[in-house]
Parts: sequence; structure tokens; C-alpha cells
Amino acid sequence: MRTPTQKQRPRKSQLASFPAPTGGLVSNRNLALARQDGMPPGAAILDDFFPTATGVVLRRGNIRKASLVASNTVMSIFGYVSGSTTRLFAAVSTGIRDITTVPAPGTFAGPDVLTGKTNGNWNVVQFATAGGTFLVGVNGVDTGFLYDGTSFGATAITFPAPFAALTTADLSYVWVYKQRIWFIQKNSLNAWYLPVDQIGGALTLWPMGGVFVRGGTLIWGQGWSLDSGGAGGLSEQCVFTTTEGEVAAYQGLSPDVDQGWSKVGIYRIGRPLGDKAFMRAGGDIVIATTVGFVSLAAASQQDYAALGQNAVSYPIEEDWALAVAQRGNVDWRCEVWPDQQMAIVAPPPIVGQVQVIFVANVNTGKWCKFTNWGVRSLGLFQGQMFFGTSAGTVQQAYVTGGDEGLPYVGKCLPLFEDLDQPGSMKVAKTARAIVRSSILVRPQLTGQSNYVANFPAPPSLGMPTDGSLWGVGLWGEALWDAPASEIIIAEWVPIGAYGHDLSVGVQITSAQIAPLDAEIIRIDLTFQVAEVGT
Repeated sequence: MRTPTQKQRPRKSQLASFPAPTGGLVSNRNLALARQDGMPPGAAILDDFFPTATGVVLRRGNIRKASLVASNTVMSIFGYVSGSTTRLFAAVSTGIRDITTVPAPGTFAGPDVLTGKTNGNWNVVQFATAGGTFLVGVNGVDTGFLYDGTSFGATAITFPAPFAALTTADLSYVWVYKQRIWFIQKNSLNAWYLPVDQIGGALTLWPMGGVFVRGGTLIWGQGWSLDSGGAGGLSEQCVFTTTEGEVAAYQGLSPDVDQGWSKVGIYRIGRPLGDKAFMRAGGDIVIATTVGFVSLAAASQQDYAALGQNAVSYPIEEDWALAVAQRGNVDWRCEVWPDQQMAIVAPPPIVGQVQVIFVANVNTGKWCKFTNWGVRSLGLFQGQMFFGTSAGTVQQAYVTGGDEGLPYVGKCLPLFEDLDQPGSMKVAKTARAIVRSSILVRPQLTGQSNYVANFPAPPSLGMPTDGSLWGVGLWGEALWDAPASEIIIAEWVPIGAYGHDLSVGVQITSAQIAPLDAEIIRIDLTFQVAEVGT
């Protein structure tokens, strides 16, 4: 007698949600612990989406500001602001051009304010005296310049015996501390300074060969403020940094007699990644080094061995280490952009590879990557960010919906999850990305499994149907009231993925004149569960 076959019940789909990865890009978290208590959700991939407190927003594009010399890398961008006089300059190896107003940004034109140079990596400081406001610039190769608001000239600086053979071409870095201009002598451990409130005259030597035990050469110096002064309040100090990752801090007015000059301490930070590889954060300085993006205040209080895990870049330590290994430890550029709440860290690009920079939200400390911006220099001017490229162009960042009119694609992949059923295989069925945007967009959703990212070709600029808009369609497809200036997209689409751990990848293409400002708020997924152990 045949036993009746038991009728198998159809499996029911379950629903899971991935909140927007406001925790940013994460490469240092246990893969099996995507959601940890007290930590915001993170992303395995977050390219060209910027993490905010509410979601992740597709970045804006760039437009060309100026064209200097074809195929001549723009190594420096700097501004001059004094009263009503404002100027923006950019430098290539052959000279400097005023790019404040450029009638034809797409037409290449050689440097027009300072010519006959051989190195474009200028370090510049603005300094005001009773005689006016000046820019002082040095690059360690060419004669230093002095800009008075009208024209460029040579700096009137002299070296004492037995250094009379030196010139301003031997000075590689410049900064201001306690109303004095300081310089670094290239390939040495010598620092030089001018008298108070002077832009020229006789330099005084401050030799530091006996200070640093690890050798190397001085690479940059800065004024640094801490809220731990002996008299209370801020304590301004002068810091000197070497290529071997040592920082010496001094307090007092100057090394001159009876000026209160004394050494505060020497700290290790990891080898710095260039003479422009740091940024100011209030009174503190955050430095791009081989061990991470390190706060000098933290380095002054912690053992060197603990710096990596306390670095600002700790959430992306794997990506950081890979970038250092692939792109080297020179010519990194850093800049903070207060208006956009961004901190930008730009490793040098590699020919033939995708150009990548690291970007952090300065309020939340969360990271992402921006791609296709071949940043070789950064400059902040009147609240706008500009970057120079290897093609000899200067680009204005974050202003349009395209990269010089070309499309770009944002990629978001939340960290993989076992969906509270670690022993079972799951089959992804459908998904939707809840996106808030200024323009209709069609996000492309793909199922991802078992910690392997496999994105298909980028989506086109197709737009969703009306039925996918909240406030237009029915609940489950659309029901959400939104302001007229915002559109909420939440369209269910079929996806395919099979594995113990699932995620949903989202891609959005932008190539508009106006920026999309598309913000991912949440990603929903329906899935079915197989038997435990299958």
C-alpha cells in the first residue's frame, strides 16, 4: 500500500530592512557582525555616496574652472583675500596663472602672472604687516615669490654666514607662528625664521639635527593649539614634522634669547604622506600618515603602537593601508571643507586605475570614496573647493550633476547580514530602495550574497513609472506625502541572490546639468529561507 505524499506548503517570503549606511564605509569590522550595538549601520561599498546623519547622498559633479597647460599637472591652488581684493591662482611646473575669472575655461593658456619656473608644488602663506598683505611662496626648487596684491616679485631674504650661498630656492616650506614667518630648508633638519612682522630681511637659523633621533628631513611646520595651557585656555605651540614621522613641539615666542622658547615634547605619528598631507581641525592638526589619519592631539597623549586603532581613519584602515601600498607615501593632499562638512584626503592617482579619494563627514567622522576625480591638488577659495588634475585643468567640485558633462555612478552596498538566521540559506526575491531626490531617478538594485560584491553594468538614466512614487500610487508601492521639491521613489523590483548572508547593492547614474541630490534612506528586501544546513 502506497503512503500518501505529504503536500509541501509553499514557503512564505520574509521582509528585512537595511537602514541607510550612515556609519559610512567600513573595512575594519568583523564580517559576521554587520550590526553592532551602539554603532550605526555601515557599508561594504560606498562609492560617490556621502554619509550624513539621515542617509547617504549621491555626490555632485564638477565643472572646469580653467585650463593651464595641456598635460602639465596642476600641483598647487591658492588664494589671496585682502579687503575687496580676491584672487585665485593655480600653478603648473612652468609657472602660475591667475584663474579668478577665466572667460574660456576650456581653452588652454600658459601661466600669465609668474613664468620661467620648473616646479609647481608651491607652499604659500598669507601674511599681513603694516606695509600691506602679502603672499609668500616657496617650493624648494625655484626662487621664492612675494605677491603684494598686484604683482609677483622675489622675496628680499638673506642668509647669514656661513650659509650665504643659500637662496630662497633652498626653502621648501613656509608657515606663520607668533607673527613670524618660518621656513624649512630642503633636504635638511634646519628651520629658519624672520623677525616679527617682517616679510624679508635676515633669516635666523634654528638647527634641529640633535632633536630628532630617527633622522630624515623636515617636511612641514605649523602652529598648533591645545586647550591645556599652563595658564589656562589655549596653548599655541610651534610643531616641526620630519619625513620619518617625528613631531617636535615648542612653546614660546621664538628661539631668540629671553623669548620663553622651550621644547614641550616629541611625538611619533607614522611617516607623513607629503607636505600637504594634513588639515586643521579647530586648533588641532590631523595628519595623513602610513598608519592612518592621525590627530596630533591624540598622538601627544597615546603610545605610537595604539595610534592606528585610534586614528580618524580607523573604520577604513584596510582601504587606507591598501592605498598607501599602491599609491606611495608622497604627494597626498588633504583639505577640510566646512561649508559641505567634508574632509578630503586625496592619494595620488595611478595611471590606468580608477581614481579614488577618501571623503569623511566632519560631523559624524564617517567615510566614503569619491571616484573619477583625478585630484593632484586642492584649494578652498571663498567657500568653494577646487582641484587640479594631471591634464592641466582646474575643476570646481560639487556643483553639477555630471563630471564635466560625463555621467558618474554612485554605488552603495550595505554590510552583509545573516538576517537573524545564520544557519540557513536564503533566497533573495525582491527589493526596493527608498530614495529621496530632487529629480526622478531609477535606482538599479541587485542581490548580493556571501560577502562578494558583484555589480552589473551601471544603469541608464531611465526614470521610474508614476506608480513607484509615494504620494502618487498606492500603499506598498507609493503612499507617502512629500514636499513639492522632493520626490520619494520606492519601487519593488525582482533581484536574485542565494547564500547564508545577503545584502542589496544600489547603483544610481547621474549625468544631469542639475545635481540629483538623491538620498538613500532605506533598502527593503523580501527573501525565503531554506532548511537549516542546506
